[in-house]
Amino acid sequence: MQSIASAGKRCFTLIALLTFAVLSALPISVSAQAGSVFASVRVYDGVDPMDQDEIARLVDDGLLPIMRESDGFVGYYLLPAGDMLAAVSLFETADQAAASTETAREFVAESLASLLPNAPRILENELDIRYSALVEGMADADSVSELYGALRIYGNYDMSRRTEIVDLTASGFLPIQQTMTGFIGYLNLDDGIDTVVAFSIFDTEANALAANEEAAAFVAENLADHRRDEPIRINGRLGVAALAEIRMGQNLIEDKKIEDKVFASVRVYDGVDPMNQDEIARLTAAGFLPIMRGSNGFVGYYLLPAGDVLAAISMFDSADQASASNAAAREFVAENLAPMLPNPPLIVEGALEVSTQLFAAAFDESMTAEDVAMPLHALLAIYDGFDMTRLDETVTLVESILLPDLRATGGLYSYYGISDGIDKAVALRIMDSEASLQLGSDIAAEFIAAHMAGWLPEDPLSVSGRLAVAASADLYQGGNLAAPAMMDDAVFASIRVYDGINPADQAEIARLTNAGFLPIIRENDGFIGYYFLTAADMLATVSLFDSPEQASASNDAASEFVAENLAPLLPNPPTIYQGSLSIDYVAALLASDDYAGSGELYASIRFYEGFDLRHFDEANDLAIAHLLPALQELGGLFAQYAFNDGEDTVVGISVFDSEEASLAANDAGKAFTTEYLAAWAPNPPTGISGKLAIAALAEVNTGENLVGAAMEG
Repeated sequence: MQSIASAGKRCFTLIALLTFAVLSALPISVSAQAGSVFASVRVYDGVDPMDQDEIARLVDDGLLPIMRESDGFVGYYLLPAGDMLAAVSLFETADQAAASTETAREFVAESLASLLPNAPRILENELDIRYSALVEGMADADSVSELYGALRIYGNYDMSRRTEIVDLTASGFLPIQQTMTGFIGYLNLDDGIDTVVAFSIFDTEANALAANEEAAAFVAENLADHRRDEPIRINGRLGVAALAEIRMGQNLIEDKKIEDKVFASVRVYDGVDPMNQDEIARLTAAGFLPIMRGSNGFVGYYLLPAGDVLAAISMFDSADQASASNAAAREFVAENLAPMLPNPPLIVEGALEVSTQLFAAAFDESMTAEDVAMPLHALLAIYDGFDMTRLDETVTLVESILLPDLRATGGLYSYYGISDGIDKAVALRIMDSEASLQLGSDIAAEFIAAHMAGWLPEDPLSVSGRLAVAASADLYQGGNLAAPAMMDDAVFASIRVYDGINPADQAEIARLTNAGFLPIIRENDGFIGYYFLTAADMLATVSLFDSPEQASASNDAASEFVAENLAPLLPNPPTIYQGSLSIDYVAALLASDDYAGSGELYASIRFYEGFDLRHFDEANDLAIAHLLPALQELGGLFAQYAFNDGEDTVVGISVFDSEEASLAANDAGKAFTTEYLAAWAPNPPTGISGKLAIAALAEVNTGENLVGAAMEG
């Protein structure tokens, strides 16, 4: 069974690599000279993914000792990846490489040949570039936890300018890799005919994949006219990495079957009031998470609210450390969270069998958590009645087939597989958007149907939605990366809709509001924006403040003016909708001091009554993923807002620079609702549309009316 090393051991390895790195760049030309190295690359396809671990074990135990005892041995790498396997051997001369291969022939025939169904593709020559970041003191140190390789084979290559290209790669691409985090080594060779091989080695999977991206960009910019085909890419965790000058050529990679696993605890609560989810997320991020991440052995934590269900996943180096952390947090939970969790949780605890994180390389150490706060979406699936005799097979299939497919989508953030060792298995997939999550679900469904349909339990317990907390010990000391939906700086919105107004009074109401009411509210603390919309005998106002308290204080300040000037023209009390914005988009193009305010703006306000707010977060994510881009494509989008009133109504507000686009927004909203929200929004939306008499934003012209006194009499 493949597993991962503890976070502590990973941390030791990274510190060792960063602290003791001694860089020795050894570019070697194609001409024979002292110090040249002969490389042989063998690429096997059609390998059974279930055999990869056994091949790695046999190579480590039997083949590698033969090779490293041979004259001229320089190094050896074994890279398994799905149904492909790449072996890279390095010797001082071609004759020494051939002699070593001859010596190992009997072992290969008896132990490995049966696991390699197809003859290999062989690429051999002296290295054109060799670079190693050797780690001082490794001869006496423990072996490395993990190393990852990215091997690229460029076929049908134009070799006429090979020397020039080698020089360009050595002077251009190699320095790029040297600046990348976790860079260990780089090899480059050609077969003398029409193929070039490049091999990059890094300390993490994310860094190795980033190397592929850098290589693609470099080739596209500098070498596109020299290679005619897209390269074959073989990426994955190295099974064997050996260099003659380190630990006498022994394998630097720890045994994959190490029992030092990360402990994971999954808790799923049901019957949670959807209206309490934001408060639970806020309390968890502000109070519970700091206790967890300050505990010994903390690895990571995720909080996933979804309707009336809440899932929490915590990861520690050991069960004892997880228990100690829970004990430390018990008082906080009892006082703050327990009253909102009416039912005891379903608990699944066990070892982390699969772990991949593709995000670490994307973050710069100078960035803060606020810089990278992002919407992350997750799906948690719990398979009850899992056949533990198939666990090893499951782990191998997930790592060799499912994860590469998910990575190829470009949206994978993290993936974890957990086993309780008895009869339950858990999969946690984290993606960078709701759309990526859905695509990942389609990929996972195809994977299960093709490989595990006969024995994987059907209909797992699933929890899906936007993460409120996502914390990894490796990033910002475990601070929350997910930006909870109800942060302290959420914008409070209040909409008032008046009917029965005399159309002849609308212009005067607009004039009085612009001249008297707007100056009062925009001078109040927390003012963000205000919109005033007239339509026949209806009137709608939208006020935006930092908090409900500041909005209320603003209304109090303006109450005398309203009573004396506006109330006589408003015969009926308004219908009021209030809540915190879940979508707050203002076009940056217009949000500037240079905006003259002489143009026209049109608004569309839509009310979805009878909405099932248990699905609001999911609906909001769908709106961000699908509706907002559709509105942006209409052209002239000034602002887009959305919120719910906490009872049964969702409000959407669109502001455009033309009436045509504003009306088209209504059609786009209806189409979006029909396609995505029909199950949760049973009633067609009502609304009000028209030309804005007032549009004011605090950041633009100090909150003055941007559209001018359009209805001034």
